[in-house]
Amino acid sequence: MRLFSVLALSLSFIASGYAQAAPAAAEAKAINTVCPISGKEVDGTTNVTLKDTAGKDVIVATCCGGCAKKAEKKSEATITAAKANKKAE
Repeated sequence: MRLFSVLALSLSFIASGYAQAAPAAAEAKAINTVCPISGKEVDGTTNVTLKDTAGKDVIVATCCGGCAKKAEKKSEATITAAKANKKAE
């Protein structure tokens, strides 16, 4: 019985840690307001997470799913354009 109580208590602590971590991830925002592929304004509903040269995650907003796919194929140029908040050359 004691083992069961310890396990139940441990699981509740683990679950509470996951519940607290979720809002931080939801608060992450894209670094741009202009689609780096099309040059159109973005509304923040279509984001893609790319890795920069240092291996860090960078959230980039695109105007549509098609641009998100293109952004994934050329991530470094996309990140550079997103940081400048303009269309990639």
